[in-house]
Amino acid sequence: MSFFDALRRFFKPTPAEKAESLRKKVLNMYGHPDDRRYAIVELSKLGAELAAKPLIERFTCRCENGTVDADEKQLVKDLLCNLGDASIEPLKDFLRHNDKDFNWPYRTLHDLISHDELVEFLIELLNTIGPEYVRDPERKEQLMLVLKSFKEESICKAILPYLGDDNETIRFVTADTVIEQAHTDGIKALSERMTIEESQRVLTLIATAFRDKHWTVDEASREDVKTKLPSEFRLNDKGVIL
Repeated sequence: MSFFDALRRFFKPTPAEKAESLRKKVLNMYGHPDDRRYAIVELSKLGAELAAKPLIERFTCRCENGTVDADEKQLVKDLLCNLGDASIEPLKDFLRHNDKDFNWPYRTLHDLISHDELVEFLIELLNTIGPEYVRDPERKEQLMLVLKSFKEESICKAILPYLGDDNETIRFVTADTVIEQAHTDGIKALSERMTIEESQRVLTLIATAFRDKHWTVDEASREDVKTKLPSEFRLNDKGVIL
């Protein structure tokens, strides 16, 4: 072995150092797309222990070309899925602790775990985040939009506290999700929400659903609902909104 070969071997980067170098290239939105794609693939070859977290970070960055951005994120999703079960906990950890960039990590996790495990995790998220004030409500909003397609009663019950969220937009998307799920407990909660809701947009959404779906306002809520309904609605003696 020559002196220079020995020197190159001595200074060969460790896997962790290589991962960090590739991570910087993956997250460089000013670099050439081909260089980023190469770095994404090379990073994945280092295995989930080194690659999963920096690959997930790519979901948090956006390049100016929307098509390129979507293609790269799809590549990252595919590679994380190829890494298998080792990607699951890093994805869950990201979704637990980040208020933004929900969709791509969620879609990746969705493809990696069973429906029952996904339901369990989503309930965990709902119970952990809660309806209290957060500076950035993006994760709550995206979570509610995702949950519209779930019909499990356990999820419906976990959603209901968000009808009283501090953020009006979250109350709106939560009401929309509860309407879509159409569980008995949800309909009762919507009925009760109309008695205290201040947002005309939310009230109109709920009242329209009760009218169009022929749902009956809970008897205990009827007198208060009458005073809160927007002017284009009325409540008859049977609890039906017209």
